[in-house]
Amino acid sequence: MKRVLAVLSAAAMLFCSCAQTGGNPDEVPQEAGAQSPVTPAAEEAAPETELTADLPEADYEGYVFTFLTQTNYNDNFRLDMELNGEALNDAACQRNDAVADRFNVDFEVRETDDVASTLRNAVSAGDSAYGMVLPHATVGVAAMASAGALSNINELPYTNYAMPWWNGRMKDALAIRGKSYYASGDLVMTWQGMLAILFNKELLEDLGVDEDLYAAAEEGRWTMDKMLSLAELGAADLNGDGTMDGSDRYGYLGNKNTGYGTQIACGVPFTERDEEGTPVLAFNTDRMTSVVEKYYALTHSPATWLDEYSSVTYATSAYRSMLIEGRSFLTELDIGGLYSYLREIEFNFGILPLPKLDEEQESYRVFCGAGLIGLPSNAEDPERTGAIWEALAYYSYKFVRPAFFDIVLENKAVRDQESYRMITLMHENKTFDFGFNFDSSGSIYGALKSVVITGNGTDFASFYQKQQKVWTKTLNKVYESFGD
Repeated sequence: MKRVLAVLSAAAMLFCSCAQTGGNPDEVPQEAGAQSPVTPAAEEAAPETELTADLPEADYEGYVFTFLTQTNYNDNFRLDMELNGEALNDAACQRNDAVADRFNVDFEVRETDDVASTLRNAVSAGDSAYGMVLPHATVGVAAMASAGALSNINELPYTNYAMPWWNGRMKDALAIRGKSYYASGDLVMTWQGMLAILFNKELLEDLGVDEDLYAAAEEGRWTMDKMLSLAELGAADLNGDGTMDGSDRYGYLGNKNTGYGTQIACGVPFTERDEEGTPVLAFNTDRMTSVVEKYYALTHSPATWLDEYSSVTYATSAYRSMLIEGRSFLTELDIGGLYSYLREIEFNFGILPLPKLDEEQESYRVFCGAGLIGLPSNAEDPERTGAIWEALAYYSYKFVRPAFFDIVLENKAVRDQESYRMITLMHENKTFDFGFNFDSSGSIYGALKSVVITGNGTDFASFYQKQQKVWTKTLNKVYESFGD
């Protein structure tokens, strides 16, 4: 029986709580980060009891806890906000107020264009001003950890990474020699890249497609081939000039920079752990060859229009214009970071995960690389820091998570319960990969783009052979920089 993607939200929450266990950070289970089946037994589990964090009774006498993060990330993460009547914003205020009242602390945010250099300079100068660092997904991630600017978060008091307000899979995926330098969880859930497929439900009907795409996903039939066959139905020369260009309608609208999401969705990780727990390259496989061929077929189809955008440029991109004008049938979108833009779409749409490679693939996988949290190595008073960390995560789970799912997504952004349930479960099943976050060059996770988009071909084997030594050296250099 195929694994089911869309289930009741309560079952998804239960699954999250069960899946995010601790354990040896270097012991990554087979297909780490992939979804486990949600069985009827799970759906019929006893009613949930309210979870609480194991926090101390303490008064920190007005201590100012400072977040160090990337420029513009305060608004994205909602770290330190003022009440304004907007649900998600005010939920973040509730979280901060709850922690501030409990421990008698205050919060400040420092944004910088170079988080890694700012933190390393502070540590070198003995400046212990920062209680938490929230960097870009890849920029400086390896450098901060290897330079000794970050501490092992496994040793932080009070933090329980098995609780559902943390993402234990992410912590374990990025572990180095039994130590973890980055965490993730509900504190940063509003700015975690998570790719999804939006389908235009009105076009679905106009094109005479009578298939229930939600059922296809639930039954394991939502595959690369299925998506391509649908995309080829959706293209149309709207102005009748005999030429397909940016003013026409396309069956698939994609971002040429996000092939890594497709690779992970098709069950091909960048890295895996060897017997000693060392991250090694894992995508020189027959399966990767199939991914390359299917991705080429999709991206080079006449029914496809490829553009590019980042979270910064999306608002003014041609990509956004094509989407909101209804000139795409299937659209890949970073719903983890751009969910607020869903409100401006006037036509009815549905949301699906990125497709599997084929029906034999056991589960859907949802790549996520953003939302990292680090602990400065010279943070003062680990007891205090640990208590504040756990409290921020817990109260994000209590206030921000419900606002994000129940208010922002269900009531304002998503048009049907099926999409809401899929987004909920996609968030609970995010997959992280060492080869993405610790590849500062971008060449490892950019391999699919390099071959198919930049190279306009499918010869992955030759490309891999040329790059293997460099990639292996990159990974080894990071790993060996941490010593024994």
